[in-house]
Amino acid sequence: MTASVLTDYLLPLCLACIMFGIGLSLTLSDFSRLIKKPGCVLTGLAGQIIVMPVIAIACAALAITLAGLSPAMAMGIVLLAACPGGTMSNLMSHLLRADTALSVTLTALSTLICIITTPLLIGLGYTLFSPSSTQAISVAGITTGLLLMALFPVALGMTMRHLTPLQATRLEPGFQRFSLIFLGLLIVGMVVREWSLLINSGFMLIGLALLLSLLTSLCGWFSGRAGRLTLTIRRTLCIEVGIQNAALAMVIALSILEQPELAVFPGLYGIIMYLCPALICLASGRDYQASAAKERPRSLETNP
Repeated sequence: MTASVLTDYLLPLCLACIMFGIGLSLTLSDFSRLIKKPGCVLTGLAGQIIVMPVIAIACAALAITLAGLSPAMAMGIVLLAACPGGTMSNLMSHLLRADTALSVTLTALSTLICIITTPLLIGLGYTLFSPSSTQAISVAGITTGLLLMALFPVALGMTMRHLTPLQATRLEPGFQRFSLIFLGLLIVGMVVREWSLLINSGFMLIGLALLLSLLTSLCGWFSGRAGRLTLTIRRTLCIEVGIQNAALAMVIALSILEQPELAVFPGLYGIIMYLCPALICLASGRDYQASAAKERPRSLETNP
């Protein structure tokens, strides 16, 4: 199998299957929560669309200044931050007793909005860290790729969920497993291809991934605390801001931008990103019963 067949057809097709699986988990009511509970949803979206990229750009700039991080690695950080959340954040929310419904809503909305935000953030990243490459970047090309690989498959999955809900529910776990396997294979392929780069700068990149994950997860947590939101919603914001769709970032790097080195940081982040949100949520576990008892009478609609 030639590299062009892999990057031009197979990887986008696999990603489209993953996004179709996301669509299977979504209903129109997931989008309606933006109207019913705007405070929680807007706080989460701001964390994903604004806070995550700002922290990522700051980390990349700091690493360039202090450690001589290459422009390609800096762009990989920005690319990761430009992508929406994925289905793994929904699973994490369920496992860590967060608000899974809110998590699904944030995944749905961030996936929809990424058609606009992802190309703009990628363009900003090139302007800041690799201005000589800016002319080669096609915003229209990135947007078209996202439409074909992300938005249309999600819409098809939602349509199937609406028309045949029982069948969609049965298929959803299989697509979640496929998503995890696909991300794992992408990471293995990235490690093999970029082994020499990882040997030279792997520890620095792992440190940056941990720092980015920690800072974004904490920002999600404390934004909920500042808004006096419930414990379950704070956990959700922690998870949603800290966890990104690393598979989408890697496929964009390989198939749309055609710069494999940009996939290195998203691949590392895809391994590390679960640690910090899990630790933060588990650290709040000792207060879970008391907080839940206090919060139970409160409805989400009362949150700002």
